[in-house]
Amino acid sequence: MDIVIDASVLLKAYFKDELGHEAAQELMKSYASGECNFLAPSLITYEIINACIVANRRGRIELELVRELLDEMLSLDIAKKDVGHLSERIWEFSMRYGVSAYDGSYLALAEEQKCELMTGDKRLYNAVSKDLKWI
Repeated sequence: MDIVIDASVLLKAYFKDELGHEAAQELMKSYASGECNFLAPSLITYEIINACIVANRRGRIELELVRELLDEMLSLDIAKKDVGHLSERIWEFSMRYGVSAYDGSYLALAEEQKCELMTGDKRLYNAVSKDLKWI
């Protein structure tokens, strides 16, 4: 089963102080056992890097651990997809739900791939969950 994941899911899986850490760990176990495959817009790489930098700057993780976490997260076999051809749909999702174009790209990819989107972003979930049943 294919699942589009956003960066917040990975961050919750790897940062033990995140609310939802246990649920994200369970999803990672399903991924590791081959029960599901992860897909994401290629921008997930930059979001992961940025989140680790911010976590370090805010004192959540030490610099030595940043490199280790980055290496581990970026080595996951996530099918990173170019979503440039979905720009119109990204725009529509972003405008309709008041979310960023980054979030819109995850929504558009999940729609295109006809699969679920897993997010740990409560604001994104709350914005779209009433209309979109696959998130």
